[in-house]
Amino acid sequence: MRLGALFLTGAALAAVPPALPPPVPPPAQAGAARGHQPLPWEQATPLAWQAEPWVPPAEVPGLPPASQGPMTVHLTGDGTLRISDARGLILLQAGLPGRPLRAWRDGGVPLAAAWGAWGFPVDSPLTQGLGGLRWGADDFRPFLRGLLWVLEDGEGFLTVVHPATGRLIHLPLPPGRDVRVRFLPDRLEVAAGDVEKGAPRQWSIPWIGLLPRLAALGPRPDPPKVGTALAPFPKD
Repeated sequence: MRLGALFLTGAALAAVPPALPPPVPPPAQAGAARGHQPLPWEQATPLAWQAEPWVPPAEVPGLPPASQGPMTVHLTGDGTLRISDARGLILLQAGLPGRPLRAWRDGGVPLAAAWGAWGFPVDSPLTQGLGGLRWGADDFRPFLRGLLWVLEDGEGFLTVVHPATGRLIHLPLPPGRDVRVRFLPDRLEVAAGDVEKGAPRQWSIPWIGLLPRLAALGPRPDPPKVGTALAPFPKD
């Protein structure tokens, strides 16, 4: 009897399948579990750049004068950006997609260094929203007064900062390396010194094509008034 019971017990254990290890989540699910938040420049949609014949670099004539004012922009070599007003109150602190490589102010005035501290006005055309811009002007660059443009070392984005409103946007650039940016009266031009074989080296976009992006640099809309117990639906 004991030998029979032992034989039956061994047979029952052999019939039980071995336990399987727990499933391993695929890499995509593992990344989602970590909750990666897209960076601001990763959410920027491509621009409608137009390819054009390459021309040798030339000096841009008739650049508007540099503006001045009590708003201060501090930009460090690692891409940390800080905007403060005349009282020293910080209005914005953010990071760029990379380290600053080259920078311009207003309508294309080149800065001697890509990082430092500069003064900007509080009454630039964009502080009035898009109503302060004359899209039919022969030279649109004067209406870009009060802006800071920064090319980062990855050369994938041109960051535009509006100190007067404490806002910034990221403009995705065409593919290429050793990028040259020119602010022309009617358009923004980008040329690359190194591209894939057969790819265009020079691109441009008219200023009016940047209208939706520049609109985001305007003043923030006034927040709605909060109702109270006596006036649940406040009037303007």
